[in-house]
Amino acid sequence: MNSLKKISFILSLFIFTSCTDNLDFNQLDDYILKPVYTSALTYFTVVPPQFFDAAGVQQFEVSSQAEFGVFENKFFRDNVVKLDFNMEARNEFDKNVSVKIEFLDKGNNTVYNFSPIEIESKDLNYIYLEEIDISTNPNVVNTATVKITAEIENTGTPLNQTDDNKFVFKSSATIYIESSLE
Repeated sequence: MNSLKKISFILSLFIFTSCTDNLDFNQLDDYILKPVYTSALTYFTVVPPQFFDAAGVQQFEVSSQAEFGVFENKFFRDNVVKLDFNMEARNEFDKNVSVKIEFLDKGNNTVYNFSPIEIESKDLNYIYLEEIDISTNPNVVNTATVKITAEIENTGTPLNQTDDNKFVFKSSATIYIESSLE
């Protein structure tokens, strides 16, 4: 029992004599939040029959549009500093594929346009990254949809509609935010 009293006394001594310092809440005025958000954007697979119209005539491009509602949120719109567009593709075709990517506003007007991305035939692990600095491309915050167009190379030899090769496209967006606590 005597040792319990000693331990209690020593703990009480530490609690009542510990060092303290005044908290400086003004430090919070200088603090900048820098969260990073990543989200899947679009994914699609194209097979040879999709390049043919109802009459059996080969077309050379297919398009896909995905909504991109991130900038409808005022916090993201006002505080985004950078956007990374990440893309992966798997081209099993024996033809090159050119990918065109456009960021469109609500009126389908282009607010940001990528240079065409060329993916060689049989490239099964193509990776692409485009970093977009918002300070030099402020219209990007008006993006409402993303349009992806895959155009197959016209070599003069049509695709075989029964071929089981495919073109797989995956993309994501990483958004970098900087905001004060105010």
